[in-house]
Amino acid sequence: MGNDNFKLIGDIESALLQAQSMANIALDNHNYKSMGYDEPFITHNNMGNLLWAITDLINKAYDDLQKIEIKGDANNG
Repeated sequence: MGNDNFKLIGDIESALLQAQSMANIALDNHNYKSMGYDEPFITHNNMGNLLWAITDLINKAYDDLQKIEIKGDANNG
């Protein structure tokens, strides 16, 4: 696996962890009462922005995944 692949894997992992954290925040906001809040802590407009950011991060991770070079060696078919 080349050095470029290691960088891409790190970038993918970073983007997915960020998206996961943002999705958890969105879920907590949606279920605000069970989280102990009286009202949602993120406005509707800001929630839309958060969802766009999550989508952008996931799309970036997918695009980076497509760039990973997977090559067989002499022992692989």
